[in-house]
Amino acid sequence: MEKTTHNKRKVILIGLSVLGTGVAGFLGWNYWRNKKQVNQENDSSSITEPEVNATPIARSDDFPLKMGSKGSRVTQLQNALIKKYGVGILPKYGADGMFGKEVAAALVKAKMPSSIAETDYDKLVGLSGLTGIENGEEIVTITDCEIFKSEEKTKFQIPKDIVLGEKEFTCQDWIYFIPKNSTALFKVKKENVKSFKEFKNEKSQKN
Repeated sequence: MEKTTHNKRKVILIGLSVLGTGVAGFLGWNYWRNKKQVNQENDSSSITEPEVNATPIARSDDFPLKMGSKGSRVTQLQNALIKKYGVGILPKYGADGMFGKEVAAALVKAKMPSSIAETDYDKLVGLSGLTGIENGEEIVTITDCEIFKSEEKTKFQIPKDIVLGEKEFTCQDWIYFIPKNSTALFKVKKENVKSFKEFKNEKSQKN
């Protein structure tokens, strides 16, 4: 009888020990999980979301170009001044697309009016390459080619039959364009693209 009672006590003690270990383990796991969650929340709250400028850069490069004008025509004007008179004509800002005091001073040095009408612009920039694809038309690749981000060496490999964006202007053998939903200026060799209108007409004729 005494032996049976001793065995029962032994079983009860073992059971309580196991139960205690389980409860302690559960409490420890629950503490670790809660602590991890708090740390994750603290980490996520410390991350600063980058500001996204959803508003595209305002352009104001209609003729006449004057103080305060900005856009691709101003960039073309600046590039033409640099090409003709050297980088010293725009020493501080270069071709940044902004018509400010430096551009006005450069025009004085070049003996040109401070307000540039379309005729003056055509004389300086030239009409070369401005025929064919009109400004504002979408351009499509007709072969595998590379496009380059303007003013940078960054390049991207693009397959044929891809709409790149709208043409802004042409300079020498390059067509400059802005992709859809972007404000960045890119360039592509003229021989690698054609207008979307022409591309679409050719496709319909083949079908």
